[in-house]
Amino acid sequence: MLGDYVDYGADPGQVMELIANTGAEHMIAGNHDGCQYLHKVRPSATEHGKLAYEYTKEIIEKNRVQFRLLEKISRVPEKYIKQKKILLIHGTPEDPYWGKFRPDENSQHLFQYMEKSNIELMLMGHSHIGFLIRQNGRMILNPGSVGQPRDGCPKASYAILDDDSVIFRRISYDIDGAADAIKRAGLPEYLWKRLYIGR
Repeated sequence: MLGDYVDYGADPGQVMELIANTGAEHMIAGNHDGCQYLHKVRPSATEHGKLAYEYTKEIIEKNRVQFRLLEKISRVPEKYIKQKKILLIHGTPEDPYWGKFRPDENSQHLFQYMEKSNIELMLMGHSHIGFLIRQNGRMILNPGSVGQPRDGCPKASYAILDDDSVIFRRISYDIDGAADAIKRAGLPEYLWKRLYIGR
């Protein structure tokens, strides 16, 4: 799991419960998870981001178990799985929390980093845009975003990775329900409107 589990949504407590029950072996933090507890991770500069941060923090801090879990996750924005030569990273190697790589950018520097660091697969998030780039037996994969896609399609995006095979999937979800929950929470209008356009 590649980070940004909380913020912008209305139910961060429920998200943390789901995470606690997944039994996921490898989880890393996104900038939204990290800024909840680490002073070195800068908070959002936008007004809607600041309001979502305060809302999320208030809810999570009420539950000791959720607080401890998010605090633990928040400290790990990247993880190298040596035996499989896989790097999980939210941002980029230069900026693990906030670095944003998009599929239309030159990827040569990332592949050079992978070769130097003995990485065959780099799984990344943060851009919320799904893509796969291959070069000389190495892959850079972003599965997209389940709850906040940014490629103009509002359907949830994820990828299934099986050895060298990658399948991208898009599925519909209850956007109306998610938007209504954001409204009821009193969060900014921007946060629920963007769900309908995938931006």
